[in-house]
Amino acid sequence: MSREGLAPRLNKDTATKAKTTKDQAQAYNSLVVWLRLQRSLAGRNNISLTTISRDGAVIGRIENDNSICKAMRVSPEHSRLCANDCSKAFADATSEGSPVEYRCHAGLHCFAIPVRVDRQQLVVLGGRVFTRSSEYAEFLARYADLESVQSGDCLKNINFSPASELRSAVDLVASSVRYHFPAAPRAETKSNDRAEAPPDLLDAHLEIIRLTDQLESKKQSLAVFYEFLREVASSIDSKKVYASLLSKLAEMLKTERSSLMVFNEESNELALEAAVGGKIEAEGPIRVKLGESVSGIVLQSGAAMLVRDASSDARVPRDRGRRYRTKSFISYPITLGQRKVGVLNLTDRTDGSTYESEDLSLVEMVAPHIALVIDRTEWHRKAEAFQRMSLTDALTGLPNRRYLEDRLFEEVERSKRYSTPLSFMIIDVDHFKRYNDIYGHTNADHVLVQTAHMLRRSVRTIDMSARFAGDEFCIVLPETDLDSAARIAERLRRAVSETEYRSDEGELMGQVTLSIGVSSFSPSRQTPLAVIETADRALYQAKTRGRNCVAVYEDVTNQS
Repeated sequence: MSREGLAPRLNKDTATKAKTTKDQAQAYNSLVVWLRLQRSLAGRNNISLTTISRDGAVIGRIENDNSICKAMRVSPEHSRLCANDCSKAFADATSEGSPVEYRCHAGLHCFAIPVRVDRQQLVVLGGRVFTRSSEYAEFLARYADLESVQSGDCLKNINFSPASELRSAVDLVASSVRYHFPAAPRAETKSNDRAEAPPDLLDAHLEIIRLTDQLESKKQSLAVFYEFLREVASSIDSKKVYASLLSKLAEMLKTERSSLMVFNEESNELALEAAVGGKIEAEGPIRVKLGESVSGIVLQSGAAMLVRDASSDARVPRDRGRRYRTKSFISYPITLGQRKVGVLNLTDRTDGSTYESEDLSLVEMVAPHIALVIDRTEWHRKAEAFQRMSLTDALTGLPNRRYLEDRLFEEVERSKRYSTPLSFMIIDVDHFKRYNDIYGHTNADHVLVQTAHMLRRSVRTIDMSARFAGDEFCIVLPETDLDSAARIAERLRRAVSETEYRSDEGELMGQVTLSIGVSSFSPSRQTPLAVIETADRALYQAKTRGRNCVAVYEDVTNQS
C-alpha cells in the first residue's frame, strides 16, 4: 500500500481512538459528578444511597449508611444474605430497565435503579429504611441474638421514613438518574447503532455540578443560621426576634425584602408581624384572612409558592388591582405538625435574578426550625397578656400539663421526621410538703414560683419548661441529646441548691433541692408516653438515691 493510501487509514484509526478516549473521560467525569450528587440526595432525603457494579463492588462510597447494614456486612452469617439481596436487586433492576422496590432480609425497605455509564452497567441502591415502628420491632425480635443488636452498635443510625416519603425519594433519585445519565438501550447494541448522547448533555452535567456545589457551599450558611436560631431564641421580644430572623434569612438567600405573617387561630387570619427592606405600605393590608391573597392561599393549602414571573403566573391573584413590585418571589407556609403557624415571604433578589428550586429547598430545610422559634415567641407573647389562659398554670405562669403533652407530641413527631435528637426531664422539689407544714401555703407557693422562674431562665426559648403537677415540673429539650440534657439538668440542680429561698417575712427557708429524671426520644421510645414514663422511672431512681441528684434513663438507668 502506498504512503498516500496509508495516511487516511492512520488518521481514521487515530480519530477513533481519540473519540473512544474522549467518551471514556466523559463517562468518568459524569460518574464523579453523580457520586457528589448522590451524597446530597442521601442527606437531604434521609435515606442510604450507593452505586454498585455487576460484581457487587461499591463505586465511590455508601452515603448515609444504615448501621444495621454495616453490622450485617461484617457478620459471616448474614453477609451472604445481604449479598444475595443486592445481587437479586441488581438483576431485577437491569432486567426491568426501571426502578424496582423490595424489602431485604432485615425488613428494610430498599430500591434499585439501573444506570448505564458508557458500556458499563451499574445500579443505584437506596432506601434502607423502616416505614413503621412495628417493622423495627419485628427486626429486634428476629435478630435479638445478634451481638451488634445486644451491644447497640447496629442501632446507632436507623432511618425511619413514611411510605409516601420513601416513594417520593425513589421518584426523586430516579429522575435525577435520568437527568444526569443519557438514556441507554436495555440490551447491547452494535457499535454503528449506538445511540448518540443528547447534544445538551454537557450543559446538564454543568448544571448538576452547579447545583451540587451550591448545596455544598450553603452547608456552612445553614450551620451559622441554626446557631443564630439558638441565640435569638433566648429573647422573648417578638419584634426583635422576627426582625433578626428575617435579616439573617435575607442575608443567607441574598434577599432585599422579606416579611413574616403569623397566623391567629381565633380570628382565622394572618397578621404582618415583621418586614425587612423597604417600607410597609400604609394602604396595604396588614391582616389577611385564610384563603385570601397569596399568603392566605399558601397557608390554607399548605403548599409553598415559587413564582418566577408574577405577571404571567396564573396562581397569583389579580384582585383589587394589586400590583407586585417584583416579578419573582417565594411564599412559604410555616407549620408545626398539623398546626398553622405563619407565612414567610421573600422578594427582590439583590442581584436581580429570579428565585429557583434550590432557594425553595433551602427555605424548606430551615422552615421547621423557624416554626419552632415562632411558636415559642408567640407563646411568650400570649402568656404575658393571658396569664390565666387554659394552657397556662396560673401560679407559675408556665405552660400546664395539657400544653406540655400537645407540645411533646409535636416534638416527637418532628424528631421522627427529621431524625433530630429530643430529650425530656421531670423535676421534683424535694420534701415540698415540709415547706407547707413549716412556712404555710403562701410561702410554699413562693418556692414553686421562684423555682419556675429559674427553670425559665436556665433553658433556651426553643426549649419548654412546664408545671406538670403539684411540685413537679418538666422541660422539653428539642435538638438536645441525652448527654447534653444530663449536663443541663445537673447545672439546673446545682443552681437551685445554691439559691436562697426566703419567706414573706424574709426568713431563710433552708436549702431547696431538686431530684431530676432525664430521658430521650430513641428507637425504643417512639411515643410521648414512653418518653414521659422513662423520665419518671429515672426520677424515682434519683429519689431512691437520696434526692438532690440527677438520674438518666438509658438501657440501664445510670446516675449522671
